[in-house]
Amino acid sequence: MVLAEVTAQPGEEVLSGRRGSFARQILQRLRRDSSALVGLSLVGLMVLLALVAPLIARYQPNAFDLTALNQGPSPRHWFGTDYLGRDMWSRVIYGGRTSLPAGLGVVAIALGVGAPLGLVAGYAGRLADDIIMRLMDCLLAFPGILLAIGIVAILGPSLTSSVIAVGVALIPGFARIARGSTLQTREMDYVEAGRAQGGGTWHVLGRHILPNIVDPLIVYATLNLGLAILATAALSFLGLGTQLPTSDWGTLLSNGYEHMFQSWGEVTFPGIAIIITVLGVNLLGDALGNAVDARQWSR
Repeated sequence: MVLAEVTAQPGEEVLSGRRGSFARQILQRLRRDSSALVGLSLVGLMVLLALVAPLIARYQPNAFDLTALNQGPSPRHWFGTDYLGRDMWSRVIYGGRTSLPAGLGVVAIALGVGAPLGLVAGYAGRLADDIIMRLMDCLLAFPGILLAIGIVAILGPSLTSSVIAVGVALIPGFARIARGSTLQTREMDYVEAGRAQGGGTWHVLGRHILPNIVDPLIVYATLNLGLAILATAALSFLGLGTQLPTSDWGTLLSNGYEHMFQSWGEVTFPGIAIIITVLGVNLLGDALGNAVDARQWSR
């Protein structure tokens, strides 16, 4: 009788059929949220431009034209040209092919390392919790951008180094989110039921806890995607990220700021690309957070 009652715990429904219904509820709320639609449209536009860049670029991004130096926007060069006569429209849309994957790579590293650490810290408790969270506190003791610069200085300037550096700087935030959610979830009835049925630690973590802490992690990852794009662009601006001949939005800003009074498009259009992308990601992240909160209250 005890086992029969245990298997009927309501929490188990969350792990099966109701999980899909919750996802549908979130999608329905996002479709009714104007901020989500605007954010998704902005992000989708930038992603689409980056994907089809070889088809819509009017010139090769690194092609020189010494007869068209520092020109403003025109029918021939929609975003003008830089100090070497390179077409800024082509350079901006090709820059998205570097900046956008770099931001995703940062979030993947931070989530892939921080979430498991927080999961173990929140479930194991005591010694493991103290060791992991004190390590996170040590990382948080350094300002994020300074920590990233220090890591790049060790690894050497490159796009890969900047992605790793910013990803490491963001790990503590993901670990704390995962730990807090795990501490709350591990006391739920369905987790106790899993233990009562003889589930081992890894079974309980993977089957009962992890699926129920995914929502806050997804929201946090979405919100940090904009920060990741900004941080990698900042490192490239400082010469610590993407190296020539490859360009991203940060290197375009770095190359153009000295000539901004001769050709304002060199810094304006890469900056607008960053603003549009980060704004879209933040709007989408806020809307996703609101949708998840509404779903939590409706449980």
